[in-house]
Amino acid sequence: MLQRLIHSARVNVFESARFYYGVLVVLTSYFLVNRFLQKLSYMYLDDRWTELKIGEGVLFGLAYVVILISAWFLRKKIPHYVFWCWGGIVLIFLINEFRFAWVNPDYSLMESLTKTQGYYTAKFTMPLLFWGVWSVLKNANHYGVVFVNQLRVFLTINAVFIIFGAVFGVSLFESYPLSGRWGYSGLLWHLNFHCASYGILLIYIIQKENKDWASVFLFVSALLLLGQKAGILYLLLIFMIMIIKTTLLRTIILISSVAGIISAPVWMPIVVGFIPFWEKVYTNHGVWGVIFSLRNENIYELFFDAEIRTFFVDWIVGGHGRFPKNKIEMLPFDALAYFGVLGLFIYNLFLLKIIPNWTWCIPLIVACFAGGIYEAPLVMVLYVVLLLGIKKQIRLIHSE
Repeated sequence: MLQRLIHSARVNVFESARFYYGVLVVLTSYFLVNRFLQKLSYMYLDDRWTELKIGEGVLFGLAYVVILISAWFLRKKIPHYVFWCWGGIVLIFLINEFRFAWVNPDYSLMESLTKTQGYYTAKFTMPLLFWGVWSVLKNANHYGVVFVNQLRVFLTINAVFIIFGAVFGVSLFESYPLSGRWGYSGLLWHLNFHCASYGILLIYIIQKENKDWASVFLFVSALLLLGQKAGILYLLLIFMIMIIKTTLLRTIILISSVAGIISAPVWMPIVVGFIPFWEKVYTNHGVWGVIFSLRNENIYELFFDAEIRTFFVDWIVGGHGRFPKNKIEMLPFDALAYFGVLGLFIYNLFLLKIIPNWTWCIPLIVACFAGGIYEAPLVMVLYVVLLLGIKKQIRLIHSE
């Protein structure tokens, strides 16, 4: 009886692409509804209803546990590098937790797992394990396409709300309501999710032979209207890598972009004069504060402030800071702060294994400057689902 029950659970749950498709739908649906309700409550009730995030954390934790069990059942099929990379980062986390607990008598493992470093490590490592499990499930590509198309429908509708909000100045659709900062995110509270998901799906649409130009227009408009520099960077990189075919023109655009950044002290005072929010940032934090949205100051404070004592081991396995107090939102610096050079190397090794071509490096390049994909597990899962589908297409082409 017990053996039949275990077998049924393995077939219908832990080794079922259909089950994991359901997991993705539930997680995504709760996430989107949660952020919509948070925005409504903030706009009209002066309260963000952050209690809703508890449910999100519980669902995320349950999903992680299920993926771990699936990884155990499928351990003979999953590529070994997945376990090495996932296990290496988790081991680094455990080492740093021991170091932190040793010098902090009030350390709480439960608080770490639900709010701070353990929670962040789970977000960081879940897509790694999901890649391994999803890559060996039967019919995973079919359900992956269904999930991507459903998310694409929602983002298309949301893009219409973004454009409507920008044209008519609807405060409910603003990215940063009641702050004075310009930008429109549609139905949801401003998140890394918007920019990364629109950018990734825009890449997905453009790389197809039969392009949906209406979706291209809506997604490009959304990235422009979000009010985020990361959205502009997505569009610039997509244009350079996917649209432009000549090396000369790419070089000219790259040199022009670098020259524009270097000359920012000249033109920045003129531009910010038209935008009160950024004019205030410029006055208080200077040119680089505007360009990097104060991330440059976070980097200096965490890594180079003379008052903060760091050790050689911090550079090897991390320990410079703890989430979320020392969050920088720039992929290489966050990985270095939390997991050290060793963790950064392991993560890059995993990315090199899964990325099929330079086109799909765009989300990671953007993340090096503006956070995004690695901080949002759902977007990172969307990313790996798309990459697995693309790798399967490449294998089919080569087999023919």
